[in-house]
Amino acid sequence: MFTYATLTQLRRYLGLRDTQTADDALLGALLDAAARLIERHTGRRFYPARGVRRYDCRQPFTLLLRDDLLALHALTNGDGAAIDLADAHLQPPDGPVYAGLALKRGRAAFVYDDDPLDALAVDGTWGYHPDWPDAWREPGAALADPLDTGATTLHLSGSAAAFEAGHLARVGDEYLSVTACDPAAGTLSVERGAHGTSAQAHAAGAALAIYAPPPDVAQVCLRVAAWLYRQKDAGWVQTAGGLRGQVTVPPALPDDVALVLAPYVRLRVA
Repeated sequence: MFTYATLTQLRRYLGLRDTQTADDALLGALLDAAARLIERHTGRRFYPARGVRRYDCRQPFTLLLRDDLLALHALTNGDGAAIDLADAHLQPPDGPVYAGLALKRGRAAFVYDDDPLDALAVDGTWGYHPDWPDAWREPGAALADPLDTGATTLHLSGSAAAFEAGHLARVGDEYLSVTACDPAAGTLSVERGAHGTSAQAHAAGAALAIYAPPPDVAQVCLRVAAWLYRQKDAGWVQTAGGLRGQVTVPPALPDDVALVLAPYVRLRVA
């Protein structure tokens, strides 16, 4: 799961040196807990994930989406036929995050064969980012060697210093979760095919990009993780069996955090 901020960022936020790693297991668990608290509070995920989601066929020309859509890749009707994306208007039209689809009347309609439940398939990139067109930054790094589908170590040309464990990287249409970085060797260790994408072969010279979550969400993630860390003596964070990763979190976020997140809270209509 994506955590919006990295372990290095949290150590520095807490005033710890990069060499003070004794609490890393706990800090990593708290970053994850903070990210999930943010998502439960807002009803949104602030990272991209590729996937097919199914919807009921209720109206012939409109479809309300229960999840935030960043990009539409394919649309399959209830009879199994593909709908031309040129006949589907994303709503609201100015984006960058979409909440529904409207079909061109006279060109297409939503139909189903036997059962309207889960009849429609929407293949998209899902998640929320208020500036999705600029959500990826390019640090000037590229693959130094061809990358096959099974490789988990990337050799880079250009600097690897911009990458950290916990980053979500992109090469081509594939997402990669960075698990370790060695700037001196110019290598990254990654998990391939992250967030619903598939591992693909990439040519030498393919550029890498790093996903940048909304800055205020990233800052809130650090704030909440640090807040949880400082609750160790108040009973919210527990240690068991010598492992520093068992976390119990409070039922609500601090008031200042809730205020920052208020514009992101998703309204749901039953």
